[in-house]
Amino acid sequence: MEKRHAAVPAHVLYLLRHAKAEVLRAGETDDKRRLTDTGRRQAHAVGRWLGKHGDGIDLALCSEAVRTRETLEGLGVDAPATYLWDLYNAGADRILSELRTVDEGVRTLLVVGHAPGIPALASDLIDPADSDRGAKSAIAHHFPTATIVRLEFDGSWHDLEKARLTQARVD
Repeated sequence: MEKRHAAVPAHVLYLLRHAKAEVLRAGETDDKRRLTDTGRRQAHAVGRWLGKHGDGIDLALCSEAVRTRETLEGLGVDAPATYLWDLYNAGADRILSELRTVDEGVRTLLVVGHAPGIPALASDLIDPADSDRGAKSAIAHHFPTATIVRLEFDGSWHDLEKARLTQARVD
C-alpha cells in the first residue's frame, strides 16, 4: 500500500452556497428562483477562483433548485454532476449523510447548496485546532451567497467528522 505524503490530503471538499438569486415572486415556487445578473457574475468569479486556487473537481453534488444548477453551470467546472432533491434546502446533517456515501475514488468533491445547511455544515466540520485562522475569520459571522470554503481531511468519506479549513472565498 502506497503511503501518502502528509502534505497531500486524502480528500478535498468544497462547500459552496449558491450565488445571488431572484426574490420569490407571487405564484412561483422557491426551487424555480433563477440567478440574478449579480448571481451570474458571482458564479463566474467563483469559477475563476477555483481555476486559480482549487484542485480539479472529480464530482459535483448539486441541489436540484434552479439557482444551484445555474450556479454550478456558471462555474465552468469540468466534472460530472449529480443533482439531488435531497440537497434542496437540506440541513447540515442531511448533507453530511450524503457526503458519507461518496465513493472513495472521488478525491475532490464540490457541493452546491443552500443556507443554512451549507454554512452550518462548514461550521460543524471545521477543526478549530488545525484550520487556517484567516479563513475561519472570513466566515465566522456571515456566509453570504457565493461563499465557498475548501476543507481537507485524511480519512474516508464514510467517516467524515472534522476537516481542516484551508481557504474561504467570501463575495
